[in-house]
Amino acid sequence: MTTKPRLLIAAACVLCAAGPCANATADTNSSKSDQRPPNILFLLVDDWGWTDAGCLGSDLYQTPNIDQFQRDSVNFDNGYSACTVCSPTRGALMTGMYPARTHLTNYIPGARQPAGPLRNPNWTKRLEHRHVTIAEALRDAGYRTAHLGKWHLTPFNDDEVEEYLPGKHGFEVNIGGNKWGQPGSYFHPYRKGIRSIGVLPPGGKEGDYLTDRLTTEAVRLMTQWKDEPFFLHLAYYAVHTPIQPKPELLAKYENLVSPGSRHAHPGYAAMVESVDQSLGTLRKHLQELNLDDRTIIFLTSDNGGVIGRITDNFPLRSGKSNLYEGGVRVPTMIHRPGMAGAGTTCSEPIITVDFYPTILEMAGAVGNSEHNEYVDGLSLVPLLSDPESSLDRQAIYWHYPHYQAATPYGAVRSGPWRLIEFYEDMHVELYNLVDDIGETKDLSSQLPEQAEKLRSMLHSWRQEVGAQMPIRVQEYSPTAQD
Repeated sequence: MTTKPRLLIAAACVLCAAGPCANATADTNSSKSDQRPPNILFLLVDDWGWTDAGCLGSDLYQTPNIDQFQRDSVNFDNGYSACTVCSPTRGALMTGMYPARTHLTNYIPGARQPAGPLRNPNWTKRLEHRHVTIAEALRDAGYRTAHLGKWHLTPFNDDEVEEYLPGKHGFEVNIGGNKWGQPGSYFHPYRKGIRSIGVLPPGGKEGDYLTDRLTTEAVRLMTQWKDEPFFLHLAYYAVHTPIQPKPELLAKYENLVSPGSRHAHPGYAAMVESVDQSLGTLRKHLQELNLDDRTIIFLTSDNGGVIGRITDNFPLRSGKSNLYEGGVRVPTMIHRPGMAGAGTTCSEPIITVDFYPTILEMAGAVGNSEHNEYVDGLSLVPLLSDPESSLDRQAIYWHYPHYQAATPYGAVRSGPWRLIEFYEDMHVELYNLVDDIGETKDLSSQLPEQAEKLRSMLHSWRQEVGAQMPIRVQEYSPTAQD
């Protein structure tokens, strides 16, 4: 496997990345607290689609706090998740590595293998300890670390779960993270059947709402750790199914849905607003704790929105679990206090693996040199200062050797071009996303040289990262399977 020494971080960058408090080193009268690294609050919303906020084009969802946050942030309109489903994206965030490199390429434990000409490779169904997580890197740099919400990075065998929970991956506090990809219920005690949010602190009462509870716990930790640098990974279970909104918000949206609305699910709209309320609560308490000018906030999603009855990603094609833009292009906003680019839009394509080196640079954390050699992401700090600048890379990539809503595939985005390769028969589709964001016109036959160039890049990348290809079933016959 080829090593790639991408993560070069100078500790001197830490305060210049943090905003106004960056002047602390130059001000000999600044207090010791002013010189500490910035706090990092990373908000990961589950299944949050590209249009799922008022500022993102919804004709139903009311999200005043997200709308304000966008005005205070750099908005990345070409922000991508590392996969069309959750666990691989979460693993990519924790490691800075593409799912193809870690072999954690599907949600855990994955769906039953359907009939087809391909079989799943022997993929990894856990976040392996050989990787150094972002929490471990920040912990070693003096940060307090907490995970709140969805984890979904453990084996599904109960005997192995404990060894792979957040507490074993650098988080000193774990609230709500377990093997499940969704709650049994959003209402206390958050369980139904075998699904249970089993690691919440004691307390709570009937009617308590999971999204609110996770926010309350985050506020508690921010208050407790206000004099130390902290990293809170707040991974909401919302807006994943089951669609269970708070009754008062459901009633509100039942009265707002009108015939012809593009977004027309009142329950989903209410769950989006609950996330919006939580963002408002978090920012309010940061201000009250005098932490708002030293806290960097990330807001994004693990994959595209669930289309059909639930939401609509138009003009993007398709949604969660699918190989087109609607499955991987997601809302992405970063707020760094005092940054010059606040309120602007950056069109440079970025992807989940970029958050790892970005956060390390912001924190002045060196991380683990051996792990860093394999980090695929690039720091986004230059884009926050100059949203019109670009990163020094040729392309970003996807690899999904499984059946889900689509067939196994790989994809590459380079400049305006996105090429998709279908692993069943290895045919390709080529789209110019600047001219055709909805991927309606396949240009592969009209531009064969461009298609071949991107295909070659994709194949070289797969070899470089050691991607596992699906296994071809030689005896497969479509007729025999009917």
